Amino acid sequence: MSFRVNRAGGAALTALRSGSAKVFASFERSCYVETPSGIACLGGPGLGMGPLNAIVEDFESFPVGNSVSVEIEAAISWKPAVPSVTRKIPGIEIPASIRGPARPFLDWISGSGKPDDSLIGLGPGLTPAGDDFVGGAMIALRAFGDTESADRIAAWALPLAKANTNRISRAHLDCAAQSEGHEALHDLLCSFEEKHLARLARVGHTSGLDAAAGALLALKAVRKPGISSSFPSSESRIVRFSMKG
Repeated sequence: MSFRVNRAGGAALTALRSGSAKVFASFERSCYVETPSGIACLGGPGLGMGPLNAIVEDFESFPVGNSVSVEIEAAISWKPAVPSVTRKIPGIEIPASIRGPARPFLDWISGSGKPDDSLIGLGPGLTPAGDDFVGGAMIALRAFGDTESADRIAAWALPLAKANTNRISRAHLDCAAQSEGHEALHDLLCSFEEKHLARLARVGHTSGLDAAAGALLALKAVRKPGISSSFPSSESRIVRFSMKG
């Protein structure tokens, strides 16, 4: 079977330049493939853009173990949106499934204590909630110019990910360390509008909102100049929405 890629993230293109790819994870609307150069996620337009994603024509999923040919000659390379304005940060809570170890992580990036290593790989699913939360933090901090904090997180998280989490989540964390994640998260960081939280709620089971929580709470924790925080009570509409997942 052959697929033609219309648009893809940089990490996906790097992997797919190696030629034939083998399916190693298969789902109804997407599949992950591997080559000697890395991994990529193939899917139709509904997949959305991200560093590992490749949007293909007439997508259909194949069983694990199948080899596929992927044409990338005409593919447009995706680049994430870059924040250009500062706005008030919407309120969001730490996801309940990782609340314990996420609190010391936020304290650590704000300059107090040590992170809890159990956060990396914590939670069920293709990309555990703890990984999504930490990835979101790295993306947001680097996007707003705090490379020192983002590098510090990466130096802690990426070695742990080698042993504590799965290969797909490791690849997403590697991309997050370079400030690349799902396009809806980048759009959220550019405008801080609630409509992008609604888009993120449709990314994975809870992955999109877990990443959004990490991003927004990390910006609050480091108190980036020019960004004011507005974290409403648990009765507010935004917090109730973000906890639905």
